Amino acid sequence: MEAVDGSVSAALRTDHYEITMVASALKSGIAERRAVFEAFARRLPPSRAYGVVAGADRVIDAIEHFRFDDEAVDYLVGAGVVSDPDVVDWLRCYRFGGNVTGYPDGELFFPYSPMLTVEGGFAECVVLETVVLSILNYDCAVASAAARVRDAAGVRLLVEGGSRRADPDAAVAAARAAHIGGFDTTSNLEAGRRYGIPTGGTTAHAFVLAHDDESAAFAAQRDALGSDSTYLVDTFDVLEGIRQAVRVVGPDLGAVRIDSGNLLASSIRARTLLDSLGAADCRIVASGDLDEFRVAELEEAAAPIDAYLVGTSLVTGSGHPTASVVYKLVAIADAAGAAAPLRAVGKLSPGKITVGGRKQVHRSIDSAGSWQAEVLSPAGDDGPRGAHKPQVTLMTGGSRAWQDDPPAARQRCAERRRRLPDEDRRPHPRRSPAIPTEWVGMESPGATESSNGVEGRVTAESGSLGTTRVTAESGGGETMRKALIIVDVQNDFCEGGSLAVAGGHGVAESISDLVGLDRAGGRYDYVVASKDWHIDPGDHFAAAGAGPDFENSWPVHCAAGTPGAAFSPALKVAVDEVFLKGQYSGGYSSFEGVAASSGEDAELRDWLEERGVTAVDVAGIATDHCVRATALDAVQAGFSTAVLISHCVGVAEESSAAALEEMAAAGVAVVG
Repeated sequence: MEAVDGSVSAALRTDHYEITMVASALKSGIAERRAVFEAFARRLPPSRAYGVVAGADRVIDAIEHFRFDDEAVDYLVGAGVVSDPDVVDWLRCYRFGGNVTGYPDGELFFPYSPMLTVEGGFAECVVLETVVLSILNYDCAVASAAARVRDAAGVRLLVEGGSRRADPDAAVAAARAAHIGGFDTTSNLEAGRRYGIPTGGTTAHAFVLAHDDESAAFAAQRDALGSDSTYLVDTFDVLEGIRQAVRVVGPDLGAVRIDSGNLLASSIRARTLLDSLGAADCRIVASGDLDEFRVAELEEAAAPIDAYLVGTSLVTGSGHPTASVVYKLVAIADAAGAAAPLRAVGKLSPGKITVGGRKQVHRSIDSAGSWQAEVLSPAGDDGPRGAHKPQVTLMTGGSRAWQDDPPAARQRCAERRRRLPDEDRRPHPRRSPAIPTEWVGMESPGATESSNGVEGRVTAESGSLGTTRVTAESGGGETMRKALIIVDVQNDFCEGGSLAVAGGHGVAESISDLVGLDRAGGRYDYVVASKDWHIDPGDHFAAAGAGPDFENSWPVHCAAGTPGAAFSPALKVAVDEVFLKGQYSGGYSSFEGVAASSGEDAELRDWLEERGVTAVDVAGIATDHCVRATALDAVQAGFSTAVLISHCVGVAEESSAAALEEMAAAGVAVVG
C-alpha cells in the first residue's frame, strides 16, 4: 500500500457527499444562493452540566487555508468523484469569502447553542461541514472533560499526558483543548512549540528498569536534571522508592510520582514518610487512569496529592469522545444576489428537529451573578442590557477577524465557570444542563434538557414535598420513580390560538410555579411534555369550506413547526423529553406520541418503563380532551395515575366534570 502523502490538500479530509452536493447545487442553480449554517449540539451528554467550546480558533485557520490544489483536483477527477468541467473549475477556484460568527474558545455552551454560524454561498458553506465538525467535536469533547477535571481538582496542578492515546495530530489538538479547559501543562512538545503551552515530564518505568537499581536511576536523573525534577518511585515499592530517592537526591527533591496501586493510601503513606525524612516540601504527583470522578474522590478524601497527571480519559472525552455537534442549514435565499431575503428552513424528523433561522444569543444573569438561561432569539434581538452575549465575529469576507490564544481562552473558560453554582461543577451535577435553553420569538425544538437519570451514581434525596427522588438509575435496589406529564400546553390551545381554551397561559404559569427547575423540590424524577404536531392529520382538520364539528373535526391547529405548535411562553420548565403526537392522525393521548429527541420513535410508555417510572401525575390542556385521554391511557398501561386539576383547564365546565368522573371511575386519582 502506498504511504499517505502529507502534502495532499487538507480539503480532501472531507466526505464524498459534500462534493456531490456541490456538483448538484451547481446544476440546480442554488450553489451561489446566500445560505446560513449553524453548528450546535442538540443535547449534552448525560450528567454533564455544561460544555466548553474549543477549536474555534483552529476552525478559522482551517477555513482560511481550505483549498483544492491541483493534486487534490486531479485525484477527484481521476477517481471519478467529479467529471463536470464546471465543478472542476469551481473546486480549483474555491476560496471561502463569507462570514463566520460563533462562541470563542473557552466559552460555555448548552443544548442548541449556535457555537458557530457560517454565512455565504450555499456551496462554499456546505463543503466545510466535515472540517468544521471534525475540529469542534473533538476539541469540545476534550475541553469539556478537562474543565470537569479542573472543577474536581480545585487548585491542584494538572498535567495533560494523553499523547500516546491519540492520533499524533489529535494529540496536539487535545493538549490545546485541555489547556483551555484548565490544565496547566502538557507532555506534548509540539503543543508547547505551536501554542506556547508549558510542557513537562518525568521518567518512565523503563528508565528505572534499565539501570542496575533505583538508586542508580535516581542518581542519573539528578545529575542530568537536578534535584527539583520529579522522580518515579513506584516501580517496585513506593515507600522504599521514596527512601532511595531521598537518600540519593537529598531532602530537597522536587516531587515524586505514584502511578499505580491505591493512590489514596499510597499518597498518605508517602506524605508521612517524606515529612519524616525531612522532605516536607517534596510534592506528590498522582497518575494512572485518572478521570474527574477519581480525582473528585481523592480530593473529597483529602488525599495529600499536589498534582494529577491525566491521559487516556482526558483525550477520549472522559466517556464522551464527541461533543455531538451537528452542522445544519437554517436559512437560504430563494433567489441569487446578496440582497435576496433569507427563508428559514429546518428539519421536522423526530429526534433530529432543527430550528430554522439565524439565531442570536444572550445569556441572562440572576441577582447573584450566576448564569440563568441560554436565550436564543431571531437575529436582531440584542437582549436586555447587562446580559452576556457569547457570540463574536470570527471571520469577515473570508478573512480572520478574531485573534485568540490558549491562555486567553483558558482564562475565559475559568471566568465563565465561576458563574455556575458549585453543585453544577461536580462530576455528578445537580442538574443537566446547569441552565435551560429558552426560545424567544421562535419555536423550541422540544426537549433541550438532558436527563440526570442515566450513567450516574444512585443518590436518593428527600424532596420538599415528602417524596424520595432517585437521581440516577445505575445500581441500587428497587426504587419508586415518578414522572409529571405536561399535556399540550401550546400556543394554539391558549388565548390567541386557533383552538384556544380560556386560562391556557395561566395553566402554563401554574405548572411552571409547580415544577420550576428542581422538579417540584424533588417530587418528580422525570418531567415530560406532549405536543400536538400535525403534519397531515387527515380528517382531524375540517375540510376547506366546511365548518368543524368540534367532536371529530377541528380547525387547523398546531401544524408542525408553526408558532401555534410552540409551547406557551409562560411554560418555563426543564423537560427531559417531548413527545410529538398526531403527525398523521388525530392524536389525543400523550401515549400516542413519539420522542422528539430520539431517532428510534420511542413511545411514552416504553420511555417511562425503561426508566423505572411507576407513577405519573398529569397536568395541562384540556381536561375534557387530551388530559382525559392521557390519564386513561396511563391507568390502562399500569401506572399509578393522578390528575392535578388545579394545573389543568378544560374546554367546558360540564364536559370537564364528566371527564373527571370517568377518570375517577377508571382509577385515576383526582387531586388539587
